[in-house]
Amino acid sequence: MSHAPAPNRKAGRALDRTRVFLAWSQQVSEESALNKALDMVRKQLGEREYVVYDWSQQQHIRNIGAEIENQLHQCDLVILEGSSGRPNLAFEVGFARRADIPVIILKQEGTDALPEDFGAPKYLQYPKDASWEANFKRFEADLRRLLDTLESGVLSPGHRDLRRARAEFHHCVQQILDTYPGDHAHLHLMDGLLKAMAGGIREGGQSIITAHPDYYVRMFNALQKRAGVRVKAIADLTDDIEPFWRSSKPDLTTPVGERVFLVDWRLFFEREAELSRYIDTWRKELLRHKDYKIFVATKDDIDPRARHPFSTETVGLNLLLIEDDATFGGYRRSRDSGEQEVFIVEHDEHRCENARVFYNAVVEGAVRFESADDFVTLKRKWLGKHRIGQWDLAWNQQTERRPPAYFDRYDQHVRCWIPLYNELISECAAAVAREILHIRQGTGKPVDLLEIGHGTGSLTALILPWIKHLSEPSEALGDLPPVGHYYAVDRAEQMHNIAREYLGDDVNARVHLLKQIAWQGVRDDLRHDVIFGSLVTHFMLDRDAGRASADTFFKECLRRLRPGGSLVFSDSFGIDESSGMTSEDAARQWRDAMIAHGLTDDYANGFISGNPDMIGAFSCEELREVAAENGLVPVGERSIGSMPFFKVMAFRCPAQGTGAAAVPAT
Repeated sequence: MSHAPAPNRKAGRALDRTRVFLAWSQQVSEESALNKALDMVRKQLGEREYVVYDWSQQQHIRNIGAEIENQLHQCDLVILEGSSGRPNLAFEVGFARRADIPVIILKQEGTDALPEDFGAPKYLQYPKDASWEANFKRFEADLRRLLDTLESGVLSPGHRDLRRARAEFHHCVQQILDTYPGDHAHLHLMDGLLKAMAGGIREGGQSIITAHPDYYVRMFNALQKRAGVRVKAIADLTDDIEPFWRSSKPDLTTPVGERVFLVDWRLFFEREAELSRYIDTWRKELLRHKDYKIFVATKDDIDPRARHPFSTETVGLNLLLIEDDATFGGYRRSRDSGEQEVFIVEHDEHRCENARVFYNAVVEGAVRFESADDFVTLKRKWLGKHRIGQWDLAWNQQTERRPPAYFDRYDQHVRCWIPLYNELISECAAAVAREILHIRQGTGKPVDLLEIGHGTGSLTALILPWIKHLSEPSEALGDLPPVGHYYAVDRAEQMHNIAREYLGDDVNARVHLLKQIAWQGVRDDLRHDVIFGSLVTHFMLDRDAGRASADTFFKECLRRLRPGGSLVFSDSFGIDESSGMTSEDAARQWRDAMIAHGLTDDYANGFISGNPDMIGAFSCEELREVAAENGLVPVGERSIGSMPFFKVMAFRCPAQGTGAAAVPAT
């Protein structure tokens, strides 16, 4: 974490410097003392690099009233010499009081006091004799202390900028009033808008700001004028509430100590181009800001006990954190309208501590991004941080007995071990769809499905939208749906719970998720038209037990398959003898693919050595032979990419009366 740099007065722009309106009159008893005091004032203002408008040197201007008002509008501090009691003084002090501009009154010792209704501005008396050096030194020291005090308070950048913004706002409203000399609907509409804005400010009081999300960038950028402020932020890129981060040229200019970017974990596996675009943006951000740290995390990396300070009201997990000022902010739903999203900034010591705890929990699960990182480097950091893709030998026991680390990260683990996993399940889903249409066309009846080993629901999630889309015309016409019952079983309670949460409402509407062990728990008095699964055959078959294991598998399938039904399975299958490749060669190719996609050598080697059942699975040739012995006809075999182990296989059971082998009895 770093500090934002303090403002450099010499390099500062004139518009950002303190502007002073200075007015005085020579109608004093001791003009030489006046000039000496003014010289001291000008010297100190110059040392602080204030922009001074000396009104008494602008007497040549024609429209004096308008010029005075214009300059007072623009100033941050008014310094007036009030010894003479000139009439202009009342106007200038009154204007400054109305605009809440600080005022310093210089008075020569021995002159008459100003009226009480001037509002007791800051008075500084200077000697009436220019030769009184000691008294002038005291005046000079008093002036320096007063300016120091004002700089730390009402002349601080925040006070000055907010007063200027208020003046600009007032000027815009006045322009509207000047445009319509008579009553007009536009005036009433603007009145309603301003009252609504004032109500929002009033509701938050002094500690809460409520704003439209579109204002976030300008609000955030304004922080760069706060000297010494330490800014941290979380940008949740999984939520569209901060769309400016999706641009290659974000408008954020505020230097921050560090920022955490939350991304969807799928970017590391499925959307490389999108993550690469972010990487380019982050690299540019590091070049733009000195001493700037960037971290990257996913929501899955956050300790589940950590809570965003806005709790369930938060929109995304975006967070602005300014620890030194006990201020934090983020997006939440409007309490007046649940559909509206608002940006909230809150100043509260206790709640800011909660925000800090949440921020630190997010950083704890993040990896630091360096400018030299590319996609694979960043992915490897993230995988190593959370041990994703590391195979534990204890996982070779029954699935349901594996520890939480296996289930919580399964969808990420499996994409490390099988780099083409998305293509594998997509091809499986497509094959299932083809068999459904084939059976439906032949029978005209609803097709019943049985999925073996549904896991986290990844394959199910691909099939469900297709079924839903296919069913819409039938449902609209009151016809029978193309798909009847859809049963999905898995032996692990943990997988069952993850799939139910992931699939949401569609589970109850279209799928029956069952905690069952294939084949012991799967009823054989129910028949299905398509039985399918992904990454289950290598687990259910035991090649070391010989062909009898495959024979048993197909017989169990046939007990639950209707005549004319289909089997579809995607998995790792052994290398066919006709391929000209050995299992060792294929295993090396598999290992190299895992490493190329981000796994370390140790993780890749650990998986290969820990999963001999996948390396030594039945080959497609062997399964076709055993399937044929059981009366099944192979109708499709598709390789997945260039990885020789992975394929999708489909078999059909001939319909009754076509000479098919008899279905084994229960």
